[in-house]
Amino acid sequence: MIRRISTLLPPDQRGVLRPYLALVILGAAVRSAACVVLVPLLRELFSSDPAGAWPWVGLLTVLTVIGWVVDMTAARRGMAVGRDLMESVLERLVDRLGQVPLGWLSPDRSDEARRTLSGIGQQVFSGMSNLVTPVLTATLVPYLIGLFLLPISWPVGLVAIACAPLLQLARSASVRLLRSADEQVAAASADVDQRVVELARTQAILRGAGRAGSEGTALGEAISREGRAGLRLLGWSIPGQVIFSIASQLALLLLAVTTVSRWSAGDLTVAEAIALIVVVVRYLEPFQEASDLAGPIQALDRMVTQTTAILDAPPLPVAADPVSLDTSGEPPAVELHQVRFAHAEHEVLRNLDLSVPAGSTTAIVGPSVAGKTTILSLIARFHDVDGGTVRVGGHDVRGIEPASLLASIGIVFQDVYLFEGTVRDNVAHGRPDASDEEIDAVAELARVDEIVARLPDGWETRVGEGGAALSGGERQRISIARALLKDAPLLLLDEATSAIDSENERAFLNALSTDRPRTVVIVAHREQTIAHADHVVFVDDGRVIESGTPDELVALGGRFADYWNDRRASRSWTLAGDGA
Repeated sequence: MIRRISTLLPPDQRGVLRPYLALVILGAAVRSAACVVLVPLLRELFSSDPAGAWPWVGLLTVLTVIGWVVDMTAARRGMAVGRDLMESVLERLVDRLGQVPLGWLSPDRSDEARRTLSGIGQQVFSGMSNLVTPVLTATLVPYLIGLFLLPISWPVGLVAIACAPLLQLARSASVRLLRSADEQVAAASADVDQRVVELARTQAILRGAGRAGSEGTALGEAISREGRAGLRLLGWSIPGQVIFSIASQLALLLLAVTTVSRWSAGDLTVAEAIALIVVVVRYLEPFQEASDLAGPIQALDRMVTQTTAILDAPPLPVAADPVSLDTSGEPPAVELHQVRFAHAEHEVLRNLDLSVPAGSTTAIVGPSVAGKTTILSLIARFHDVDGGTVRVGGHDVRGIEPASLLASIGIVFQDVYLFEGTVRDNVAHGRPDASDEEIDAVAELARVDEIVARLPDGWETRVGEGGAALSGGERQRISIARALLKDAPLLLLDEATSAIDSENERAFLNALSTDRPRTVVIVAHREQTIAHADHVVFVDDGRVIESGTPDELVALGGRFADYWNDRRASRSWTLAGDGA
């Protein structure tokens, strides 16, 4: 167990475990010695001169006090190691999740990462003192008791040492029997957690369909699977208990027979034999303690496995001598040359060429699944291209220092996620050190000031999980203000105004050109957004089909012209009655 946990620490930090392990070993030795001291103590107590027991009483007292001090010190040290380990692991997890390609974060991995981030800290912190210490002690004490018994009765000591690995094998066998069933329970429980969240988020849809309960839903099925998995776990626990019980009884029998035989041979007094029987019972206690912790140990082991999988995820490679972009200078140009990119064996972009001049606004237009959003992801280097190059400011994004690249880019997605907290917290997330005046300025540009004015607590109104307390348009405006506050020279917008009314959209688009010089790349489908662009790129089937100014492409009469005319025609559509 300690070896598994140590893998969560960087190699240069694993030395912090040595003092803790030394204390645990010392504590186990003192505990074992105190147990074995009962043999000479009882021998002297029932001898012809009971006063000879006082030195052993004194030794037992000293060992008890030393054991208490060592255990308390080990517990404090374990908690300190657990705290440091918790902080280190959480920091490394966050860093690694920020380094992996977004394609690695599949829905299943995202859910696993969420559970790991929310659980590993407490698991590691409490596990060091509540699990690791007892398990290490339980592993060491039987061997040490056998070792300390050798001078008193070497046959009994040898039997104790020989039985210890057999009992540990029996305990391990019972754990292995439970492992598969336990993993199924964990997977079923995780599925229930996910379905509960899904149920809460889709209440409006479910109630509209008359299906507000769990019966016949994915949640109901998940609960049923969890129940069946729990029954299987209970069933597999019985063979494990039987195996360990048989091994314990055999060990007890061997130790008792050896003790009685040595008494019959005259090697032990009656008092020594009775004391040895007490020691034998104490000898078996650690195994039972470790068995009682089997469930929590497996949960910790599973969490460590999940954490290790994330920490071992392949990050986007960093150049040996990366360059840094100047975020305070002129806005950068963006170029994609012969870019190829595939996702899940589906080729999304095919030898795509795209040029965005510095300081310009470029709209990317096209049908669904044409690869528009993928282009933005590659510019931000959420993924690496399979072929070709993506350049920002004249540099291949793979050669730019990752933090510098992200500092140069502001991003607004169509599906906005707001963090739990206040409106001000979410806007300030773009630049935490921004002043109130700077926050107010971007709020006016993004029309967030209108939202704040009508909210009950103004800037201090809490947005709820994911921004659930606000409308889609309000969330988008806050997200836009957050990006503007970052003040990045390159702005990537993915349908960022899809939920905003025309008047507020026009105000935001005008603010883009007056706020500061920047390069803007917009994935758009609304006519007003497209018309605002300096030039338009029409993408389909992973390629640039047409590019030019909106007027040039309309005059060309090609794919964009058809798209544009369809958009304009749709504005005059009305719902016809049936004449009744």
